[in-house]
Amino acid sequence: MMDTERKVNIREEFGTLFAQGDFKKLYDCASEEFKHQVSLQQFLEQSKLFNQGEQFYRLETNLYLTPQIEQFIWLNSTQTKFISVIFDEHNIIQALVIAPIESFSERDRWSTNKYTMPIQSEWFVYWGGKHEVLNYHHPVENQRYAYDLVVRKGKQSYKNDGMKNEDYYAYGKKVVAPLEGVVITAVDDQEDNEIGHTNKKRPLGNHVIVEHEGKEYSVLAHLKKGSVSVKKGDVVRKGTLLGRCGNSGNSSEPHIHFHVMDAADIETSKSLRIQFHAAVEPIRGDTVIPFFYAGISSNIKSSSR
Repeated sequence: MMDTERKVNIREEFGTLFAQGDFKKLYDCASEEFKHQVSLQQFLEQSKLFNQGEQFYRLETNLYLTPQIEQFIWLNSTQTKFISVIFDEHNIIQALVIAPIESFSERDRWSTNKYTMPIQSEWFVYWGGKHEVLNYHHPVENQRYAYDLVVRKGKQSYKNDGMKNEDYYAYGKKVVAPLEGVVITAVDDQEDNEIGHTNKKRPLGNHVIVEHEGKEYSVLAHLKKGSVSVKKGDVVRKGTLLGRCGNSGNSSEPHIHFHVMDAADIETSKSLRIQFHAAVEPIRGDTVIPFFYAGISSNIKSSSR
């Protein structure tokens, strides 16, 4: 096994060690369960094959899945391969995935309008990005560039035991219009789920859809029952209160679902890659913070990378 000092740095050094072909050194940092499932010989062969033609890997993002478990994701230089590693609190590798990346980003459309995140406080991007590694929505064309936003304090999104909606820091927080437009849909009658349950029959739950200039449409979903403060036909400005974060629809915990589409029908539309006023594209693991100046709101991103 690697010595204690070496283990402390393995999270930061993994990408470099993998690119250099120090596979045995990495394998030594894996859990016994991992080694039981993957032999050293298998790990060496698969890693060597995956590593062919690669000179370095860049850390794309890292985030705590639980207070004890942290995930790191590295990409190769052409963003066609990824390495995902899950470490426990002792810097032991509990899971490792190496795989190619399927991305549609070069073929898909950007939004014509520039948007802000639909928030008025600091939020955390739990899912978001231009490929499936960062964004589980990505394989689904009509939600490909959707964001799921939560609120975190420290390493988790809830207090107490997280068994009530009220335990979650996001629950009840304001959700605002990301751009001026006209409300075309406002649903406010869906119950918030109990933690551990979802409503797949009404996947958006309580939600608002706003039509913007150029026939672009933003979707804000999983809102709290009774909190939606607009109705169909209302004209909204950027920053207008639409509702409050809830846990309705196909939602496992209180969060905001936000995406922009090219048609009013969510089932037949295509998701647009969102242009933001801040000229950055937040991804999984980033923190987004609203910034207001001269009456115009934008978003500044602070990255974990």
